[in-house]
Amino acid sequence: MPKKTVATLILFLSFLQVIAQDYFRTTIPEHLSKNANAVVQFENYSIELVSQDKMLIHHKAAITIFNKNADYLADLTLYYDKGNRINQVSMIFYDRYGNRIKKVKKKDFDDYSATGSANLYTDNRVIHYNYVPISYPYTVVYEYEKHHKYTAFIPQWMPIRSYEVGVINSSYTFSYPPDFKIQKVESNFDDYEIKKIISKALIKYSISNIEPIKEEALSPSYFNILPRVKLASNKFHLAGVDGTADNWKDFGKWMHNELLASRNNLSQETVLKVKELIKDVSDPMERARIIYEYVQNKTRYISVQVEIGGWQPMMTDDVDRLGYGDCKALTFYTKALMDVAEVSSFYTAVYAGKNKRNIEKEVISVQGNHAFLCLPTEKDTIWLECTSQKAPFGYKNSFTDDRDVLAITPEGGKIIHTTTNRPESNLQETIASYTINSNGSIQADAEVKSYGTQYVNHLYSFDGLSPKDLDTKMKDYFDFINNLNFSKIEVTNNKDSKRYEESVSFSADNYTLINSDGSMLLTLNALNRISAVPKRVKDRKTPFEIPRGYQDIDTYTINIPQNYGLVELPKPISIDNEFGTYSLKIEKRSETSLLYTRTILLNKGLYSKEKYEFYRKFQKQIKKHEKLKIILKKK
Repeated sequence: MPKKTVATLILFLSFLQVIAQDYFRTTIPEHLSKNANAVVQFENYSIELVSQDKMLIHHKAAITIFNKNADYLADLTLYYDKGNRINQVSMIFYDRYGNRIKKVKKKDFDDYSATGSANLYTDNRVIHYNYVPISYPYTVVYEYEKHHKYTAFIPQWMPIRSYEVGVINSSYTFSYPPDFKIQKVESNFDDYEIKKIISKALIKYSISNIEPIKEEALSPSYFNILPRVKLASNKFHLAGVDGTADNWKDFGKWMHNELLASRNNLSQETVLKVKELIKDVSDPMERARIIYEYVQNKTRYISVQVEIGGWQPMMTDDVDRLGYGDCKALTFYTKALMDVAEVSSFYTAVYAGKNKRNIEKEVISVQGNHAFLCLPTEKDTIWLECTSQKAPFGYKNSFTDDRDVLAITPEGGKIIHTTTNRPESNLQETIASYTINSNGSIQADAEVKSYGTQYVNHLYSFDGLSPKDLDTKMKDYFDFINNLNFSKIEVTNNKDSKRYEESVSFSADNYTLINSDGSMLLTLNALNRISAVPKRVKDRKTPFEIPRGYQDIDTYTINIPQNYGLVELPKPISIDNEFGTYSLKIEKRSETSLLYTRTILLNKGLYSKEKYEFYRKFQKQIKKHEKLKIILKKK
């Protein structure tokens, strides 16, 4: 190693030690550590945009971790490839007294392919260090420097890492050439004292003494309520290509022409195969369905971080030959096949996940963590999740629903909003018949059909399981019934109807309580109970969110023993408020038969903290009615 490099490294490590010791001399203020999983003692992001194709990132931090819920803050993961180089990295761990436990150098990090594949993206790698703590609290002090050729995405500043993390001091400095135009968006600043300096070639933010925010029941995603800053430059570089854009239209043209168009090299053999598949099909959407199912049957998904290689997918011929790819690769491959089938489609970038997040309209840049396909039609827009082998054609996925996304069209980029499912569309319908025997046991037959977001919940819970695992999962689903014994479990992924279907038959002893006089106490709802109520929150600080609504409709035919009769039928129940509706009705069909009908509809929404107790009251009412019982008197 050159002497200059050795000297620099020694100074670098000595600097880390001084930082750590300085911070251990100061006790963390109680108001910052109380109820905290961790406290950021010091964090500084320093980013220098040197030129269109050169960016230096310097990041250093000292974080004290109090329990296992914050261990993730001590796991350092850095991606690199031919366009992103890690110049230096080091970590030092200290115990509660400031004694050094461990020093970690770059050579101590695990270094491996970002894909786990020897055949794909061989120059895309990741280094990672996972620290296993001996005791709590402990402090990690880390520092790294990266050299980026790719400047199409600038790291954002989010000084508060998560709920229940306090901050003593955090700063973010961004410098850039004066002739560059920098776009920025500041989010969730209102409740914080944030110092900032904005000049022609410098942007700087800092924040200090931030108390941890407790994550309360139904708290919104922390990303939507904690302060953050995102920047973008109108001049950028990605995957060997320079770009300039002041609006989404121009940015989309650049992505289409420079990053995507050149990746389509389908072989003539594949083109002819596609044409053969759709040769007698005139309806474009039916052609699209055939292509989509062809891709599902031919390929499988592998994970590659979007940060690696930006948003440029692998060549379509490689996907066709290998039979796998990441979200970018499979989406663009599907689009290439759609082009052959003369079906219009747009490669689309999205922030995917159960917590909804929009593309930031104000900053023109590479954004998103996922890619999927948009099919515009005259009546509606169809969205295709190209990484799924199970989702039906056109299924509205909760992974990408109800958020702003960036569609890349030949005419340029367009910010559009994905489909939102109405609560009625997220339907679970249960039709059942069960018999109560004179010994208190139950025998039941049930058909469950799930649509919308409830469809995917059931799909990933039950589909593809072995009979043994399916039996276990079903017992978990009906966990309010003891001693379950299934005589039949059938599950079907009905792609044509976009629904998941379950058909079960079961029995259980001692379902009813038999009193000393021989009468029975029967809980009417035997198949689909809501038993949880959101926790009480004293002096709530955050709003609460119901991210997606749903509807359940249950219809049960209940057969009671011949030698028993009804004492009294409950009156119908109806609740209607801004959070949703609940109705319950029990009808007598014969001397030994009842009809039980229950409907619940829950509305999505972001509600003020003042309404939380009203929502809890609504849920408590539902829970009470879910346990509604009747008395069966022995004749």
